[in-house]
Amino acid sequence: MYLFYNIAVSLIKAERLPADSLWYNVVRRLKEGGVDVGALDGIRVLDLSRLLPGPYCSMLLADFGAEVIKIEEPGRGDYSRSFPPFQNGFGYWHLQLNRNKKSVVLDLKSDAGRAAFLKLAQTADVVLESYRPGVLKCLGIDYETVSRLNPEIVYCAITGYGKRGPLVDQADHDIGYVSLAGITSMSGEPGGRPAIPGILMADMNAALMAGMSILMAVRHAEQTGIGQEIDISLYNTALTLMPGAASLYFGSGFVAERGNNWLTGAYANYNIYETRDGRYVSVGCLEKKFWSNLCLALDRTDFIDALDDESQHERIKDELTEIFRTKTMQEWAACLEGKDTCVTPVLNFDEALAAEQTRANAMVLTVEDEEIGTYKQLGFAMKMSATPGTLQKRAPKLGEDTEAVLRGCGLSEAELDLLTKE
Repeated sequence: MYLFYNIAVSLIKAERLPADSLWYNVVRRLKEGGVDVGALDGIRVLDLSRLLPGPYCSMLLADFGAEVIKIEEPGRGDYSRSFPPFQNGFGYWHLQLNRNKKSVVLDLKSDAGRAAFLKLAQTADVVLESYRPGVLKCLGIDYETVSRLNPEIVYCAITGYGKRGPLVDQADHDIGYVSLAGITSMSGEPGGRPAIPGILMADMNAALMAGMSILMAVRHAEQTGIGQEIDISLYNTALTLMPGAASLYFGSGFVAERGNNWLTGAYANYNIYETRDGRYVSVGCLEKKFWSNLCLALDRTDFIDALDDESQHERIKDELTEIFRTKTMQEWAACLEGKDTCVTPVLNFDEALAAEQTRANAMVLTVEDEEIGTYKQLGFAMKMSATPGTLQKRAPKLGEDTEAVLRGCGLSEAELDLLTKE
C-alpha cells in the first residue's frame, strides 16, 4: 500500500493532477483505510546539521512525514549523541531531536563518501546543513555542485551571521547572537545586569524559519523545476524577534532596554509579582477589560483608570507588590480562577509538564521501545486534523540505515564495500 501511495505522490508532484483525479483518490482512500499519510510524505531531506537548530528543524519535517536521512561522520556522529542523561545507551537529547529519522554514516572528506553523497543528493528534495560558509564548497558537495546534478534541489544553510559581513567566519553560540542583536540588554531586572534568556531563542526560532523556508522553496521547485539556496542566519533571526523594539526605534528613536518599556517591566499591568510563599505570578492585563477584571477581584477599582497615567505605574506596581505578597501562588490561582484576569502562576518545568493543560494537549509522549524501554519526550505542538504529527520511529543508532539507504539509491556492492573499508 505504501508503494501505491508513493507512486501517487510522485505522479501528483510531476503532473500536478487535479483534486478529483484517480491518484488523489488513491491517497484519500489509503488514508481512510488507516494508512498514515503525512503532510510531507514523498519529500526526502538529507540532514548534515548537528546539535540543535538543524536537527530541531528536520525533526519537525520528519514528524509530519518527510523522510529525513541524517548524514553523520564516522565514529562520533552528531555531538548530541553524547549528551547526558542516558537510558540504555541512548541520550535523551538525541532521542528528542532525532526521532523519525534515518542515520547514514559517510566520511565526506573521502572520495567514496563524497561520491555516495552526490548520488544520494540526486534522489533528494532538500539538503539541510549548518557548517560555516565555504566548508561544503571545499568538500565538493555545495549547492552549485549538487544543483548541476539535481536542478530542483533546495539547499538550506543555518549559519551564525550569514554569508557576508565582518562576522561571517566568527564562531558563536545563542548567547552571542542574542547579545549582539540587543535581546540580552532587554532581559533582567531594571537597573541590574543583563540576564541570559532561559531558552535558546536564536537557535529555536531559526529552526522554525528554516522549516518554513524549506517548504516554500520545495513548493517553488515543484511549480518551476528550479531549486534554490536558503541562508538562515541565527543573528538575523534574533533581530527579527523584536518587532516592538524596532517599531519604537524606527518611529521615535526610543531604545528599548530592561525596565523602560511595557515588555520589560515598566508597566504595572504587564509584570511579575512575588507571592507570600516566595513564588511568583505573572500579570498580563494589556487590555483594559482584563485589567478591570483584576482590579475588581482585588477590590482596587481605583487602579482601573489610574493605569492610563504612566506616572502612576510605579505607585501601582509597589501596591500590587504588597497585595500579591498576602497569598501563596496557589491561593492566588484559586482566588482568580475563572475571573478572566490574565494572571498566571510562574511554574517551573516539572510543574509545567504535570499541568492539566499539558496533559489535555498531549504534549508529553510516553514511548515504549524494545531496546530503550519506556521513556518520555515532548509531543507535537502543531495539531493538524487530517495529517497529524506521529512518532513512527525512535531516534536511530549511528549508521543503522547506511546500507539500506545507499543500496536504495543505486550504490553497487563494490561501492558499499569501499565505503565500509574507509
